Amino acid sequence: MSFLMAIVGALVGFILKLIVNWVDIDGFRIHRNNFLIEIASAVLWYWAFYNLTIEESIIFSCIASILIAIGFVDYFTMQIPLILVLVGFIISVSGVFLGTIYFTASLWGIFVGGVIPLIIMGITYIFTKRQGMGYGDIQLGIILGVWLGPMRMALTLFAASLLSLLTWIAVSLIKEFDKNRAMPLAPFLAIAGIGVYIGSVYYPGLFHLLIIE
Repeated sequence: MSFLMAIVGALVGFILKLIVNWVDIDGFRIHRNNFLIEIASAVLWYWAFYNLTIEESIIFSCIASILIAIGFVDYFTMQIPLILVLVGFIISVSGVFLGTIYFTASLWGIFVGGVIPLIIMGITYIFTKRQGMGYGDIQLGIILGVWLGPMRMALTLFAASLLSLLTWIAVSLIKEFDKNRAMPLAPFLAIAGIGVYIGSVYYPGLFHLLIIE
């Protein structure tokens, strides 16, 4: 069954690629010979249906595929397609009704993933006249917050910020230093969110205190 779902995952990735090209953000299009989204989706779908329950597998696989597509687009355009955000939010909320996500945890997750970053963004703008994060990142944080809950969302924000910082430093060392160089956050949020979730599966004892029912 896992192999069959990997094929389904690849198909979902292909559909997401078509959606991205249809939205046509600033003329950005994913080449038909670029199969990164399809391959990543297939791998994650295979992993999910091999390690999780059916309900958990469906939610994880769909959200993970959308996260990959969002991260891919944001990396090249610094924009996040609203249609993918809406679909991702609907899927994450459906996890509450399927019983794979605790309602209380999802509310706190929204606070950690959406409200707190929005406050930080506002404070940052007041003192530096720069946002630091985009509104698309806030929307993505809400999706992740509903899905992961508050503590895992906090870990995701920390990991994403660290990955972003390390990447910025690496790029600055390779290229000419530019303190104003913008770095998209969505790819790192996607990687960190998926990584934290998988980590909580393999090390449930370590993550037990990070899940609020």
